[in-house]
Amino acid sequence: MASSRAAITCGSLGVLTIATLATANVVGLRVNTTASMPRGLWRVIQRARPLRHGDIVTVCLPDIQQVRQGAERGYIPTGGCPGGYEPLVKPIAAVPGDTVDVSTGDGVSVNDEPVSGTVQLARDSAGRVLKAFPPGAYPVAPGEVWLLSGHDPRSFDSRYFGPVPAANVQGVAQPVWVLR
Repeated sequence: MASSRAAITCGSLGVLTIATLATANVVGLRVNTTASMPRGLWRVIQRARPLRHGDIVTVCLPDIQQVRQGAERGYIPTGGCPGGYEPLVKPIAAVPGDTVDVSTGDGVSVNDEPVSGTVQLARDSAGRVLKAFPPGAYPVAPGEVWLLSGHDPRSFDSRYFGPVPAANVQGVAQPVWVLR
């Protein structure tokens, strides 16, 4: 009898959690589960202005080989974006008109300003080889943004997959309740 009550309680909590997460997405709330930005609850608002440096956004990554490999390795959770990926919470480091310099040793710089915590890693936490975006200087084209997160130096971001279409940005994210 007690084990069936425990099972019912656990099942009910599971259903409640799923319903809460589904409702949160409908009302503009997003749960971030990755380490690229603080984990927790974020409010997503539609942007009323052009994207800027430092904006924290939710974004659907393009369905390209590097992103598919990241998803296969568990860097990107499953979700509702094209390709079956979860929208990620990432800061914008570069916008059209900027120049991004990708260096293999010193990290990435934008307009000659280093972005902290963006050294391209040769291996991931499991020891697997990471394919970095090729070294070079890249002008950011209209309709593109570069996403770089120094919050966690292991972030899977533009260091590995390059620029992202600005059209893939869903909205600007603001922390509601996050763990630092």
